Amino acid sequence: MPRIRKKTSKRGTTHQREKLKHKVSQGRKKAKKQVRKAQAAGTTHKKSKKDPGIPNNFPYKDQILAEVAESRRQAAEEKQQRKAEKRAALTGLDVEDVEDPQKNINIDENQNDGQGFDGIMSIRPAPPVPPTKKPVEPLTSEPAIPITQGPDSLREVLQKADVLLHVVDARDPAAGLSEALFKEARGKDIILLVNKIDCVPRESLASWLSYLRLTYPALPFRVAEAFLPSKPNPPPVSKKIPVKLDDALGSDAVWQQLSKAKKSGEELVVALTGVTNSGKSAVINSLARADLLPIYNLNSTISAKGPHTTTSASELVLEFPDKKGVNVRLIDTPGLEYVRAEDVEEQEKEMARARDILLRSRGRIDRLKDPLFAVEHIVSRADTQDLMLAYSLPAFSKGDPASFLAGMARASGLIKKRGVLDHAGAARIVLRDWSIGKFARYTMPPGSPTTSSSANNEGILAMLKSRKELRKAEDVKLVRLQPGDAEKREVLLDDVWVIDEEVGENEVDEDAGNEEPTGDEDGDGAEQGSDSENSEEENVDDEDEEEVPELLPPPKRKRTVSFAVVPGKGKRQRRFGKNVTQ
Repeated sequence: MPRIRKKTSKRGTTHQREKLKHKVSQGRKKAKKQVRKAQAAGTTHKKSKKDPGIPNNFPYKDQILAEVAESRRQAAEEKQQRKAEKRAALTGLDVEDVEDPQKNINIDENQNDGQGFDGIMSIRPAPPVPPTKKPVEPLTSEPAIPITQGPDSLREVLQKADVLLHVVDARDPAAGLSEALFKEARGKDIILLVNKIDCVPRESLASWLSYLRLTYPALPFRVAEAFLPSKPNPPPVSKKIPVKLDDALGSDAVWQQLSKAKKSGEELVVALTGVTNSGKSAVINSLARADLLPIYNLNSTISAKGPHTTTSASELVLEFPDKKGVNVRLIDTPGLEYVRAEDVEEQEKEMARARDILLRSRGRIDRLKDPLFAVEHIVSRADTQDLMLAYSLPAFSKGDPASFLAGMARASGLIKKRGVLDHAGAARIVLRDWSIGKFARYTMPPGSPTTSSSANNEGILAMLKSRKELRKAEDVKLVRLQPGDAEKREVLLDDVWVIDEEVGENEVDEDAGNEEPTGDEDGDGAEQGSDSENSEEENVDDEDEEEVPELLPPPKRKRTVSFAVVPGKGKRQRRFGKNVTQ
């Protein structure tokens, strides 16, 4: 029966009172729990007492207040001065021009042309914009070094060269060796240049130098500071700090080794070979102490052309530092291309494809359509404990990529609907760290021979960090990998290198996805089968629409409502789902 009389009492029920008490108690428990967590984490802040100020009966109150006001005024002036200096550094103007842009503007407001006041004379003209100062280029006494086009194929380069300077990555030197190339260059002086020594521990480099010197002369090298890879998303700098061009490590040893191979009365021709992104162009720039050849830069992927890699051979002539008038001709070549293997299993093709992509690391490999196979290759070669320490993961079985990616997804919060772990998103995190250098890896040679460093290398090794020091670095995840095997595939010697400088990043991806081997890539064109070539180029696509569903949750399905007439009855039945008529 409905209530007719208005309720006169404001007293609530017992259920409402108990419910309110329960909420209050739960809120107090939650607040206490947060306080305990803050105390355990050491983030508690004691409430500072409010400054009562200076008492009115204090005899020197006026003097103290005046001093406080003066200090505040000085602080405000210093802050304004810092702002002006920062603005002047960004615009290229002087500080005086920024502070007083109208100091040189003299306007006579009383000036009239005899036509009478028309209401416009009182408006001041806009101050002229001071011209921006162009950066003054440093004057160098040395003339510009001309760069000419080199031979059209690798076979012509080998026929012309006297010395083969093969550049390998210090993180995995064995993977950058090519038995077919050394066999073709038989009878020539072969020198192994172990580049990027600043990325590996001191112990790893010493072991690899001793191991490589059993077959060929091996020299450690690190390019000059101006040609080191830049960090992704660098912070803005108010003042441009000049970078050094002459601080390369190991350049003196390279010149000494080349002088030993110099023939009297003839120009020495040195060909630099190696896989893509091993640093051949940066080595030439460091030896010349000038920015001559474009080098690879991952941050250039935001531009239209994408990251630059050498596409054709280039020649330039340098002079020996200690021998005036004695020249050496350096030939910069694209990355090595290998013959595709046909009669291999699908699993071997997949492994070779992952190995080639990770070795060259060209472009944004974290944007692969299927990043799982590359991470599986990393987990199969990486030390399990190092991966656990690097990403703070729980223990997982050795060589199990599924467990590793599951731990990465949980640690990164990559969980989809219904608790499904996003393995693809976790794999992209690992590949992004790999491409930008945050995933610092190193290898040890098989057998671990006794390290015996020469006097020239002791100074270089002393400048490098040890394994323990690299582990303490905050922005580095040091992981040990199993060493790769030397490349046994045949090298493409007669393919003509095509000059294509205006190709964009998307065009490179499309061209590299073809099955026909091309030479528009610095060594990435021909790899293990067409899969090796296609994987690295066609999958690295910045604007690919197919990868969006892997990163984002699936869209919500619209709920459709249909009404079907049930036979034999006059009522309408409401049903959800598909529009199906009974």
